Amino acid sequence: MAKPADSVVDKEVGAAADTLTQLLGAAIRWLEIHVFTLASLIQLTALAAVIVLGYLVRSQFKLLLARLGRAHAHGTLGRRLLDTISAISFPVVVVIGLWLAGEVLDQAGQPTPIIRLANSLLRAFIVIRIATAFIPNPYWASAFAWMVWGVAALNSVGLLDPTIEILRATSLRIGEVDISLWTVIKGGIITALLVWLAYLTAEFAQRRLEVAGNISRSMRLLISKILRTLLIFVAVLIGLTAVGVDLTAFAVFTGAVGIGVGLGLQRLISNLVAGFTLLADRSLKPGDVIEVETTSGGAFGVVTSMTSRYVSVRTRDGTEILIPNETLITNSVINWSYSDRAVRLKLPIGVSYDSDIEKVRELCVKAALDCPRILRRPAPLCLLKGFGDSSVDLELRAWIEDPEEGVSNVSSDVLLRVWHLFHEHGIEIPYPKRDVYLREVPPEMAGRAAAERA
Repeated sequence: MAKPADSVVDKEVGAAADTLTQLLGAAIRWLEIHVFTLASLIQLTALAAVIVLGYLVRSQFKLLLARLGRAHAHGTLGRRLLDTISAISFPVVVVIGLWLAGEVLDQAGQPTPIIRLANSLLRAFIVIRIATAFIPNPYWASAFAWMVWGVAALNSVGLLDPTIEILRATSLRIGEVDISLWTVIKGGIITALLVWLAYLTAEFAQRRLEVAGNISRSMRLLISKILRTLLIFVAVLIGLTAVGVDLTAFAVFTGAVGIGVGLGLQRLISNLVAGFTLLADRSLKPGDVIEVETTSGGAFGVVTSMTSRYVSVRTRDGTEILIPNETLITNSVINWSYSDRAVRLKLPIGVSYDSDIEKVRELCVKAALDCPRILRRPAPLCLLKGFGDSSVDLELRAWIEDPEEGVSNVSSDVLLRVWHLFHEHGIEIPYPKRDVYLREVPPEMAGRAAAERA
């Protein structure tokens, strides 16, 4: 004996089968009335002739639209509209040809249902294609065009309502909720449209923020990211609500997600929070020159981009290091351009005690000024730091304003110039040395040592 649930399923399947049978019967009757006749053969012949003719003259039609665009299209919108029509020149030419063919057949007293149907479908396709030209992503624009055109085609032949009934009859019960194929499709369409609108709104807000001069770059990035996330979240919630999904049913799911976050997504959430923190406190922004210790060693370079999970740093080697946001929060970071792009270099220099210290200081400053990257203001300065074991210790201080071009390389250039100037002027650069003095051993100590060895 069948269970009551099985009987309900059998009835639903039977109803869907009856609806499908009726739909196929209606389609066959339409074909018998409008297609399998002599008048239909004439219309199909005219349709084929128009298609061939349209294929032959579409290139000339494109040239005509191009000339019209250069002569009359003003502004970005007008040019974009003509470019779109030029891209779909073939269906446009066929629509014009079908209109002429329909007029000729009407004057001859011939019926034209197929001509009118084809013309209606092509016009719908053209209008939809022009409308989707303003969707920036070509893949989604094409998918949206074909989807809407398919709905228009079903509606033109009177099959839209039966198709919807079939989709509604194909349902699945989960607990107390009935989920039909029509509900899934409708929910997907509504959610996709709302998410697309959310993206457009977020991009518009981001463009408006970019021209706001009183807001820092990092704060603009933070606001745009938060706004985009909130808009997409709200769009998904509205889409689910629009199709009748009870959001309270997600309470258990939310608890499971919380457990998953606590166990497996700790690092991900930590990086997300750290990313928003970096953007909020403006301690780091694209274009900054930073130095930070990572698990693979030290990293020095320019911040090229900041995402919700990592910061991309381009090093002097030309490589991109993706540093997790958590690392930048927990580790010490040297920001060479945090408040000012000017950076001071400190170069230790040692000379012998026989050197003319004033001359040495003068040569060190000259060596720094000979380097084009060293700033003239503040001027380089050479200080006497102390008296070492084998040298007089000095320190050359100089400023640069382009740390992203490297710090070690400019230090090397300055020290190399110091080396050459010291050799030209006979300045000695000392090195550590030790003097060893051998003293004579008293006779009694020598005898005692010999006795001990014996």
